[in-house]
This record gives sequence, structure tokens and C-alpha cells, in this order.
Amino acid sequence: MQRNADSKTGGASGAPLRLPDLVRDLISLGVRPGDLLMVHSSLRSIGLVEGGPETVVDALLQALGPQGTLVVPTFTYPTAGDSKFVFDPVHTPSQMGAISEAARRRPQAHRSIHLAHSIAAIGPLAETIATAGGASGWDVDSPMRQVFDRNGRYLLLGVPYQNLTAMHLCEVWLELPYRKPRVSKGRMRHPDGSTTPLVSIGTPPLPGHPGSDYNRLGQRMEDAGLVRRGPVGNAIARLLNAHDLRAASRNLTRHDPNGFLQQGPAVTKLTHGHTVTSDKGEHCIVDPTRIYGAT
Repeated sequence: MQRNADSKTGGASGAPLRLPDLVRDLISLGVRPGDLLMVHSSLRSIGLVEGGPETVVDALLQALGPQGTLVVPTFTYPTAGDSKFVFDPVHTPSQMGAISEAARRRPQAHRSIHLAHSIAAIGPLAETIATAGGASGWDVDSPMRQVFDRNGRYLLLGVPYQNLTAMHLCEVWLELPYRKPRVSKGRMRHPDGSTTPLVSIGTPPLPGHPGSDYNRLGQRMEDAGLVRRGPVGNAIARLLNAHDLRAASRNLTRHDPNGFLQQGPAVTKLTHGHTVTSDKGEHCIVDPTRIYGAT
């Protein structure tokens, strides 16, 4: 069982965070050399960073070391349903924030092929993960399932559990009845400029779905000491293992088949730090006065 790593926020108040500050905070949190780490992030939550999102990616890669593998979501579902949308693995930007886009643009990054739910990865396992599976972003052979099955670790960098796509992966793995495969048809652009059909499979909720409350399981895991928490700049960061998430999700749904669903007017409130909302979503932060006005 892991102990929480709660401590004071890194970096001098009001001063831009630098690469050594972020590396120190990530290592203090528990990020280890050689980890397979999938990161969901908010640059705004971290605060003002010298060098912006590129510095955050550098910090993650330094903390992981040359044997570690970084995975980020490069989802495009906000626009993938548009009839004019064409997925270009090289040029279509991630719509999951500035840090994920900065990682995607690295020359050494490998990106998976999916109309709405691609990922990008950097490191020794990057090509293996990015080329896994077929049309589904969520099935047993998918890139995201690779992280799950290899007992990868998940880092929530200034965002709540609502942003943790592995929760959705758990729903699919547990075969919960409100998640059913659905085929989407689009097109993919190749390096020579030509396009070909692209069939992808997602698992959207069925009509009548009340909304997801992934914070419920996350808070239960924190209460059980299964999540390491600490500051990375002004962001509240949360670090957990895939196998712990797998076991906790099975236990939750055995006792409550609707455990992932919102069961009231709001999702579960996280007890550590502050969760605030902006036009860019929810941010988990140490000090609300230090949230930075960036994406």
C-alpha cells in the first residue's frame, strides 16, 4: 500500500516554474525511472511554467528516464463526428490540452490510429503500444489496454478522476451494460496526401446514461491509501497503479453495479486540495489564487 505524498507546493510563489522544479516535484510524488506512465494533464493547473508545455514534457521524460515510456491521450472526439473531419496521425492536433499536444509533436512520438481515441507514446514501449490492436480504442488489444494490462501507472496532473480514461476502460473490461460498442466511419490522411476509409469502434453510453462519477472510485482509492498525492507546481497530482485500479473497480461494482454512475446532482467531491472550474474544464490545485490563465 502506498502512502500519500502530501507536501507544500513546489516553486517560489509568483515565479515561473523551471524544469528542475517540475522534475523534483514529479520524483517526490513517486514517478520512477522505467515507469510506463499515462498522463492526463492541465497546464493551467500547474501554473506559470518557463518554456510552457514543452518544459512539462521534458520534466516527465527526465523523471521517467530513458527506460521509461510516456503515454498521453491525443483524443479528437470533440470534432471527429464532423462529416468533414479527416484524421491525420501526423498533423491532427490532440484536443486533450497543451501538454498532450506538445508530447504528440515530439519527433520520437508514436501515435495510434483511431478516429476519436488515439494516444501518443514516447519511450521503449511506444511503438508496441501505439501499434497494438485494431479498430477499437478500448478492447483487450487496444493501446490503452496495453497500459492497463502491463500494470502501467496513471498520473492525474491537475485534473480530477473524471479525466481518467482508464475508468472508462474498467467499465468496458467489466462489461457494464450501459457501454456498448459502436462503429464510426471516417477517413484518414496519409503522408502522401491521399485519404482512405477509417473505421473505428468506440463504446459510448446508451441513452439515459445519467453521467459518470469516476471521482467516487478515485476517492475510495485515496481513502484506502492506494493513491500518491502531491504538488507539481500548483497542481494537485495523483499517481496510481493500473492493478490497484483494476481491483478497486471490480470491488466497487460487485457491491454497487452503478458505482461508476452519477447518483445525485453532482459528482463526488474530492477531499484533497481544491477543485475549480474554468472554460477549460476542472482543475485540481493547491492554491486557487495561483491558477494560470493558459490552456
